[in-house]
Amino acid sequence: MNHNYTTLLKKLNLFIREYYKNQMLLGTIYSTIGLVSALIMLAIIEHYGFFNGFIRSIIFWSYLFFSALACGWFILRPFLKILRLSERLSHKEAARIIGKHFGGVSDKLTNILELNDIDKGNAEIIKASIDQKIQEIELTPFHLAINWKKTLSYGKYLFLPISIVLIFVISGNREVISESTHRIINYNSEFIKPAPFYFKLPHDTIKVLEKTNVNVALEIFGDERPKEVFVISSLRTING
Repeated sequence: MNHNYTTLLKKLNLFIREYYKNQMLLGTIYSTIGLVSALIMLAIIEHYGFFNGFIRSIIFWSYLFFSALACGWFILRPFLKILRLSERLSHKEAARIIGKHFGGVSDKLTNILELNDIDKGNAEIIKASIDQKIQEIELTPFHLAINWKKTLSYGKYLFLPISIVLIFVISGNREVISESTHRIINYNSEFIKPAPFYFKLPHDTIKVLEKTNVNVALEIFGDERPKEVFVISSLRTING
């Protein structure tokens, strides 16, 4: 095979490899943004819904399924193409992609590839024509047709889900994400929905004389207020 043509094919193969590396990086960014955002949304829904184990199992396995689907399509698929374990770009398809970045190169590359496929005719003339066209494009940096800078720029959208998580953490509401996620993962476990309020006594112990009345002061925190309060002792329950 023509040495110049062999060198051209190596450059095209290198471009195809870099093309799929770029696709892998882009897929990793897309998958991370999508899956983290989906997890935050599901955690918030679970926080307010406090679903039973059956619903949580649907959420868990659905999330797992779509996570596998996203990673398989956006990350594993281009990786398999890099390893040549799956059908990938042909040299002519790569030529068209390169041509979108370098005007006129696509037609010349395609013409070179088509000339090499010709079985009939004068082999020396065909070889000379191929060499001439290769010389016209040999200085073209094919790798610059891959816009790594544009791909990396999509990484900025990762700050959106990260910012949402930080807002919950800084505001003291990290349990909205952490506890809800814990319940979704452990969907087989039973969880009791916490009361929308809690009590706080100013003192850990209260000492009183037997058979005397006592006023118990307490603070109530939460989104709701109870209609009644009961003090439960070993002897009886007192309505407050």
